[in-house]
Amino acid sequence: MALLWLNLVILCVANLALTFCATPSFTICQDKFLKDGRPFQVMSGSFHYWRIHPRYWEDRLHRAISLGLNTIQTYVPWALHEPHPGKFTWSGHADVCAFLEVAHSLNLSVVLRPGPFIAAEFDFGGLPAWLASPEVAGGGEMRLRSSDPRFLSLVDTWWRQLLPRLAPFTHSRGGPIILVQIENEYGYCGSDKAYLRHLLASARQQLGGNVILFTTDPPDIAHLGSLPGAEVLTVVDFGPGSDVAAAFAAQRLLNSPGYSPPFCSEFYTGWITHWSEAMANTSTVDIAAGLQQILDYGAGSGSVNLYMAHGGSSWGFWSGSGGSASNFMAQITSYDYSAPISEAGGVGQPGIGGANKFEAVRSVIAAHTGRTPPPLAPQPPAAAYGWLALSQRVALLDALHVLAPGDGIPADVPERMEAYSQLHGVIAYKTQLPASASCAGGLLDLGESVRDYAQVYVNGRLVGTMEHGKARTLHLPPSCPAASAGLPAVNGSNVGPCSRGTRAELLVLVHAMGRNSAGCDWDFKGLIGRRVAFDGVELRGWRVFPLGLESVAAVPFGSEKPRRRQRSSTLRAGLIRVHEGRACWHLNGPVFHRGVLHLEDIRGGVDRGHPADTFLAMHGWGKGLLWVNGFNLGWYWPAAGPQMTTYMPGPLLRWGDNEVVLLEFLCARPDLTVRFVDTPDFHGPP
Repeated sequence: MALLWLNLVILCVANLALTFCATPSFTICQDKFLKDGRPFQVMSGSFHYWRIHPRYWEDRLHRAISLGLNTIQTYVPWALHEPHPGKFTWSGHADVCAFLEVAHSLNLSVVLRPGPFIAAEFDFGGLPAWLASPEVAGGGEMRLRSSDPRFLSLVDTWWRQLLPRLAPFTHSRGGPIILVQIENEYGYCGSDKAYLRHLLASARQQLGGNVILFTTDPPDIAHLGSLPGAEVLTVVDFGPGSDVAAAFAAQRLLNSPGYSPPFCSEFYTGWITHWSEAMANTSTVDIAAGLQQILDYGAGSGSVNLYMAHGGSSWGFWSGSGGSASNFMAQITSYDYSAPISEAGGVGQPGIGGANKFEAVRSVIAAHTGRTPPPLAPQPPAAAYGWLALSQRVALLDALHVLAPGDGIPADVPERMEAYSQLHGVIAYKTQLPASASCAGGLLDLGESVRDYAQVYVNGRLVGTMEHGKARTLHLPPSCPAASAGLPAVNGSNVGPCSRGTRAELLVLVHAMGRNSAGCDWDFKGLIGRRVAFDGVELRGWRVFPLGLESVAAVPFGSEKPRRRQRSSTLRAGLIRVHEGRACWHLNGPVFHRGVLHLEDIRGGVDRGHPADTFLAMHGWGKGLLWVNGFNLGWYWPAAGPQMTTYMPGPLLRWGDNEVVLLEFLCARPDLTVRFVDTPDFHGPP
């Protein structure tokens, strides 16, 4: 023990000596962080660069400074930067180096969390969905987040691209990065120490030996997700109402003596929200009280990261899901998180309500430090651009030949989405029902619960829907087409008499609503049962149409007409009540709607170089996807709520004409309009 304390004294003396040296340092001594030899209390907030428009990075980080923070924390999602095997992207929302440069220019330190798994309510926890593709060795079979050589080989390829880009930003080289996390809450999924040691060795090799590496887990499972002693710094995460002293005591037991600065790397200012539930909004009073306890702990040395300080938006197909196989919970597109800084940069939880978290957190930090943070800059302006008519329409099923390969991919039996190297979007499966059963109707059995939401069509008519975690069977009504358009309906239906040998076409359109962001197990999408049967007879001879929907440029609007004329029944098959006091036209199939929003250049005063932010209010629509100027803003689902508006950052807009495209799956407003408003609404459905 005497030798251990002697070593600690020597280490501390060395750290103090660095104060007089030119080389920057970030170290630990006597359970405290030292930055350039001086005690440093990490007061951080999570900001995810990809969930913020790059033009707003500086704006949002200025708000962090006004909150009283000296550090920011960000994840690096593998799936964002390597969207396809061996193909990397580092521009736009994926320009992590540019984000770090902005943070450094504002004198903010950075806690970096490069995964390879991040959680963050990202699809598959940030792991790329192509890990389940036949394009890679072990696709869909390798053991995730483990020392399985097939998984480690792909991680190594990814980190060899990422970490050398980040190394120049470490503090010892004059950059902002002071801490780097290995994995994330690994204790929930495993305790493969060889896997953790492999990640540690890789990070040290590529970042250098002067970077503090750490792991994060809740206190009760931290021993599973970390390594003992001095191999790596173990820190903990917890939310308001937790026993702060007990949490930090559990952290201290896992670290070497003197090497355990109390650090809550995720202190929750809000929470996850899923479709069909009320918007989360953590108590402001509890947040302020818990934050005060953390900062006061250890004679005022407790460090913290607010998760989230600013949530942002899960655009495109970035939203993940939670729950279980029997209780699927898809996460909403907004990642506002009821955080101190809102999705659009506001404070006071706009569109949600409650006591102002920004002011409460700011007051606690100011009182603790004795320094008043700089004033909060005005929020970027938002405008209510009014109503927009969506005047052009194309039925998705009429455009399959344009949006998917020819007449589909032939398949004896239907495979999961990933088997066709499709990562996101929707996927259509077509086959023929047995002639003997078509006229009588019968039971469709998918073999497994659909992943995640399916619309079932027989002869082009919507006959039912199916959902993840619910029944895998659906009773199909009689489905023979009328022998002649002039024949009367049979038994009050629109089904005509059957001819011998008549067969009906079955189409199952599946929506992928986000893979489980816990990342412990595979979460395949599409039809995963493989054996699909009708009245016990297996259906074979399928045509599969993968619709990744990464772009809507190919949708045949305007003069480019689809091969088959769109039937009026596709657009209006009857008026149905969706919400109390509201109605929308039921759609017999998904329809692309297009409109052009014209914005006059009325710039004046401060020229931001783009129109003001806005929110697209989706009241009266059902469920679908939204694009503006080709950018995928993600899912809207006002029929489920609570998110009724979609945030549209001003930099996505331009002066003049702006293309707005909706792909609506369920029902449309009778007037086929949408409305641009200047405030968010998380109080739906009405």
